Amino acid sequence: MGIVIRIATEKDLLPIQHLLAKASLSERGIEQNIDNFLVVEDPEKKIIGTVGIEPVGRDGLLRSLVLASETWNAKVGLNFIELAVAYGKQKGYEKLFLLTNTSLPFFEYIGFKIVEENEIPEHLKASEHFSQYVEGVTKVMALSTDDI
Repeated sequence: MGIVIRIATEKDLLPIQHLLAKASLSERGIEQNIDNFLVVEDPEKKIIGTVGIEPVGRDGLLRSLVLASETWNAKVGLNFIELAVAYGKQKGYEKLFLLTNTSLPFFEYIGFKIVEENEIPEHLKASEHFSQYVEGVTKVMALSTDDI
């Protein structure tokens, strides 16, 4: 049996936090949003990846995308993010946003577009996760779920 991607539960909190700490990503807000996270399990049911979709008004903010480096490959990464995007659409979000310092071509390939700094929506700026934004360094990207 291969990998499994599923919605996270409370019992997944500690493994998700461990993955995020290993990747030097913020764990803030995960406990309150655990049911908005997806996890990737290997055949031994070990969590090897996660991504969250934090609700921000009628939109979703992709956050905490991590795949363990020893298991990551482009195909798994692409399948995982495509499932996360489909999950965001299923939850009814109008747009999906993400913050990144790297990986622009990867997200552009999926259909995300860079949002200029002066066009970043106020409700996104007010989200807790947006506190990690660094002007001139971090890029905000968006994808309309109508385009999926």
